[in-house]
Amino acid sequence: MASETRAQAAEDLALRSIVLYKAVKSISALALGAVLLALLPFGLPGWLELLAVRLRHHFVQAWTVHLADWLVRHVSLHRIELSIAALFIDGTLTGVEGWSLKRRFWWGPWLVVVASGSLLPFEIYEWLRHPHLGRAVLFVVNLAIVLFLSRHAWREHRRRKAQ
Repeated sequence: MASETRAQAAEDLALRSIVLYKAVKSISALALGAVLLALLPFGLPGWLELLAVRLRHHFVQAWTVHLADWLVRHVSLHRIELSIAALFIDGTLTGVEGWSLKRRFWWGPWLVVVASGSLLPFEIYEWLRHPHLGRAVLFVVNLAIVLFLSRHAWREHRRRKAQ
């Protein structure tokens, strides 16, 4: 019985950790989207292009040259608007995921499993195209969340069915 209590406490801690992760991710995405949206009418694309030029001319480290090249290739009004929309959509969906887990709705874990699990193939594809430690860590975190919540949701489903 004590081991069941410890297992339940560990599962609750994991669930609270996922809720915290989802809350931080949601707030960050929504805040960044709001900042970009607020700066858009004040010439954000021009500022970013100017930043790229200054990085190229005043810094010689390899990472600044790569950042400047990336900015030149990817900064346009259309791409910034798409990024803002993506940040708001992702922030909202992630917020709903965290909220549904916090409120312990039966469908909450399944929402996260479907939403996060459906992106795993794209994360693998992007990692294979451009392998980076950050992408690998993000994939592992999302995979762990999907596996944990699948198991958690299935256990809860069996428990509800037994009652």
